[in-house]
Amino acid sequence: MSSLIPEPLYRQMLEHLPIACVDVAIVAEGSVLLLKRTTPPAEHQWWLPGGRVNKNETLATAAMRKVRAEVGINCRIKGIIHTGETFFPPDCNGVSRHTVNICFLADPLDPEIPPRLDQHHQAYQWVQSVPSGVHPYITDCLKAAGLIVQTII
Repeated sequence: MSSLIPEPLYRQMLEHLPIACVDVAIVAEGSVLLLKRTTPPAEHQWWLPGGRVNKNETLATAAMRKVRAEVGINCRIKGIIHTGETFFPPDCNGVSRHTVNICFLADPLDPEIPPRLDQHHQAYQWVQSVPSGVHPYITDCLKAAGLIVQTII
């Protein structure tokens, strides 16, 4: 977590290293959960629950931690469905980001529990196809989760 890393050090890390991240495609009744971000990176974009992997944390454990923290849903992590990387332009502090991303597929243990968003997200939606305008990495994750791309006729 960034709170464990002093801000000046974390900024240096962002300037010099890619950051390992996990994302989770939570699938319930044929739909995947997307979250609207309120903070960089991907501010104002629809994204999957996820974030940084901590040192000495397995990828699957990080995925479960991020889902619980960001949406309050307990899930069964099924496996990796996509890997990729993202490059974000400099934020308001002038720091660009490069992340190496591993996307997991997951089932909610109780699909009736609605998401409870954290402070980094302002809205959620369950989608049954890939919405237009989402980041290419998210498109790839949603396709890997079994969704099809929307076509405009």
